[in-house]
Amino acid sequence: MTHADSRPSTGETLPDEVGLIQIRQPAPPSSYRMICFPSARNSPLCYLAMAELLLPTVELLVVQYPPMRSAEDLDPAECALLADQIFEAVRGWVDRPFALFGHRLGADLAYEVACRLERETYSAPLTLFVSGQTAPGHRGSLGPPALNCRIVALTAQYDPRATLSGVRGWRRYTCGRFDLETFPGAQGYLKTYRREVVNIVHDQLISLGGADPE
Repeated sequence: MTHADSRPSTGETLPDEVGLIQIRQPAPPSSYRMICFPSARNSPLCYLAMAELLLPTVELLVVQYPPMRSAEDLDPAECALLADQIFEAVRGWVDRPFALFGHRLGADLAYEVACRLERETYSAPLTLFVSGQTAPGHRGSLGPPALNCRIVALTAQYDPRATLSGVRGWRRYTCGRFDLETFPGAQGYLKTYRREVVNIVHDQLISLGGADPE
């Protein structure tokens, strides 16, 4: 398994731009890719540990945000701007069946990027995984479903920041299938139940991806 910093192909990445970390095996290439959107406090090391269980079938691409304030939540304008930057950084990495996985703040960003990918490219995610975050409509206005891909929501059973009713609200954001996966406790399931999370990701991609690409 190798991991290396990767940058958008147009120009040099500056400190205030989005970066990418690719976690892969040298050869042969993986059949699937998952683009990971950490929370504001989430270390990329969490996803390195997940990659050890997902490889060789699924390689990971981890988004590195530019410096931001310590608060977990961005206002809508800031979130939209950052999502635009991430979209431009990852749009060249959707050359194989892929999923998006966002935790906390990353779930909101992954959703915004998924909408852009479905709307503006010929490639759409097989699944959007939203973790530890209530649906946007639970926190504000709600419009018609914006996505066609499957949404899988993950949360801890007693997380005060992501209540079950709020997380279930993600079902209103897709015309496709919605699944809710809950884990015991109040937080920390990405580490404590890492293998179970990885199994969910793997099963979703294999079931929707069909035969392995050539």
